[in-house]
Amino acid sequence: MDFLEFDELSATKKHVMPQTHSHDYYELYFLLDGEREFFIENKMFIVQKNTLVVVPPFCVHKTEGGPYRRININVSPNLLNKTENEFLVKATESIAVKISEKYRDIITRLLSEGAKVQSVNIKNKKDSLLAVLKTIILFLSQQESVSLSLASSAYSMKAVSPEVLKIIYYINTHYNQSITLKQLCDIFFMSKVSLCKKFKDVMNCSIMEYVMRIRLNKAKVMLRDTQKSIEEVAFECGFSSANYFGLIFKKEIGLSPLNYKKTR
Repeated sequence: MDFLEFDELSATKKHVMPQTHSHDYYELYFLLDGEREFFIENKMFIVQKNTLVVVPPFCVHKTEGGPYRRININVSPNLLNKTENEFLVKATESIAVKISEKYRDIITRLLSEGAKVQSVNIKNKKDSLLAVLKTIILFLSQQESVSLSLASSAYSMKAVSPEVLKIIYYINTHYNQSITLKQLCDIFFMSKVSLCKKFKDVMNCSIMEYVMRIRLNKAKVMLRDTQKSIEEVAFECGFSSANYFGLIFKKEIGLSPLNYKKTR
C-alpha cells in the first residue's frame, strides 16, 4: 500500500509521546527548531534544530522534549527509486544527519511548500508531493559525506540508565525466545520492582508490553517480505503457538496475520 504525506507540527511547551510506536513506511523527521530526545530501537540521543532523523519502517521509536517545530515526510519505500532508498538506508546508519548551511534554506522552503500542498485539495497532489520529496533527497545527497556521519554538533547522547539500555538491547536481540520478568531479574541482577520501575520511567510502558510490540513488528516484516507460513512466523517471533499469535495479532493490528499478508 503506497503512502506519502507531509506532516507539520509545532509545540510551545513540553511535548512527550506517550509510548513507542512503529509503522510500515519511512519517517523523515526534520527538526527545524528546538531540541528533541529520540529513542530508536536501542539507541537514545538528543537532536538539535536543522537536523534530519530517518526512522526506518517497522522501527520502534518515540520522541520527547520542550518547544519545537518539525516537518515529517512519511513515505512508502516503493515510491522511491533504488538510489533514493540507498540514501535513506545510509542516513539511518548515521542516526542523525545535520543539514548543511549550503542547502538549509532551500530544503526548509521545500518542506514548507510540501506541507502547504498537503493541506489543500488539488489535482495530482501525490505527484506534487513526491516531486518535492525527491528534490529534497537530491539536495541532501549532494552534501559532503562528512555531514552524514555522527557529528557531535548534530546529536548528543541522553543520560539514560545503562541497565535500561541493556534490557532494551536484550529484548531486541532475544525477542524470538522466551522472555519473562524473572529471567530479566536474574540476568541483570535487579529486583522485579526496580526492573519494572526503571524501564517504565524511560519507555512509558511495561517490559512485557514492549516485548509484544517488538514481536509484532518483526512478525509484520516477515509477513510482508517473506513466504513463510503463519506457523513459521509465529515460532520465529517468539509466540508460543500460531493460534495465540493470531489472536494477539488481530487484537493489536486489526487484521488476521493471513489477511495482513494478503493486503501487503
